[in-house]
Amino acid sequence: MLQLLKSSFWSFLSVLVRAVSSVAINKLFAMYYGPNGITLYAHFQNLLSIVTTVPDGGTNIGLIRFLANGRSVSRNYRRYFWAGAILNVLCAAAALSIIFSFSGYYLDAFINGLGVSEVWLWALMFGAGSILVMFNLMLLAVVLARRELKWHVLSIAYMTFGAVAVIYYTQGKMPLNKVLLLVLGVQASAFFVTLLVLYFKHLLPPLKRISIPKSIYKDLWKYILMALSAVVCLKLTDFFIRDYVIARFDLYQTGLWQAVVKVSENYSTVYTALIGMVVYPRMAAMVNEEDALRRFVRNTFYLVLPGLILALLLVYLLRDWVLLLLFNKDFVEAEYLFDYQLLGDFFRMWSIVLTNLIVVRANVKLYIGWQLASALLYITLVSVLIEPFGLEGITLAHALRYAATLAFAMLYYHKYIRP
Repeated sequence: MLQLLKSSFWSFLSVLVRAVSSVAINKLFAMYYGPNGITLYAHFQNLLSIVTTVPDGGTNIGLIRFLANGRSVSRNYRRYFWAGAILNVLCAAAALSIIFSFSGYYLDAFINGLGVSEVWLWALMFGAGSILVMFNLMLLAVVLARRELKWHVLSIAYMTFGAVAVIYYTQGKMPLNKVLLLVLGVQASAFFVTLLVLYFKHLLPPLKRISIPKSIYKDLWKYILMALSAVVCLKLTDFFIRDYVIARFDLYQTGLWQAVVKVSENYSTVYTALIGMVVYPRMAAMVNEEDALRRFVRNTFYLVLPGLILALLLVYLLRDWVLLLLFNKDFVEAEYLFDYQLLGDFFRMWSIVLTNLIVVRANVKLYIGWQLASALLYITLVSVLIEPFGLEGITLAHALRYAATLAFAMLYYHKYIRP
């Protein structure tokens, strides 16, 4: 019981650190760079996530499972650790190759106006920084696997509050594309902090030659497939939609929409993290106990409903104040975009309890199919609704997309939620 309370405390603290720093970063970007800064910061985050999502959401999820037991000097531990490192490098290299091959599409917003030598320097620093961030996320997965949660919080705090410090001390006096690289540099330097933690906790496997059987790669590959579908269908879709909106409107109008999306991401991150720490592990423990799993899912599905309604209603009533708190008065104009955004968030957050079943039951084909269908539906809805509804058409598309997701999940898993 004491161990559970300690784990819950450090997990909550990790979520709190992320939430507070995210609010601070958005506030500072809004203060110093306005809606344009919010737009480009969101664009930069999506660009970085193209490199890190597959390693972190794929290989690292597998590493957490396979490194949870056993000593760091054991052959199995070393095989999974180095197999994970190799797969992560290959995934990151492939992502960077795509980004640099289509630099006009992915990097134009950041390198526009720079000289040739400056463009190469910017790209080199982005590539190096993103690789180090990727490796830090892998080391953090090892920390989580071994339940060293306080050290996980330390690394996250260094990475996030360091980014806040960079933005605060530059105070808008530097070009935004350079500030974004400085933020990335702080996040990348966290790798060395986490590396020291693993060294002193004896969690780094010995550096010596070891053969890695194909079965090890096969164990990790299914997690990569699910994460890859998330990149293609979520991150690249978001990047495409944002680029499409920028082309149709301008950075200022896009920034208003992105401000509402940022508010959504702040509370969604807290909710998703808590579900991941409290609900998902219990689902995983019951995966072979059908009746117990059904009862737990049904109870949780209906238990979170009133809390979601009250929380999102409170955000809606305080939307003007929230925009002022997180950004500044220039963003209050975006309050009309909350209607459909919050409705879509309600559908999405309620459906998470059921969509987690897809992951916990390792239904890879269904997961990928669902991601593809959701992305195509969203792109179609945005292209149809943006003309008659303007910016509000994007949030309406968001609401319809996740209404469809919730309906699908309820139909597919109806026996889990049927009274």
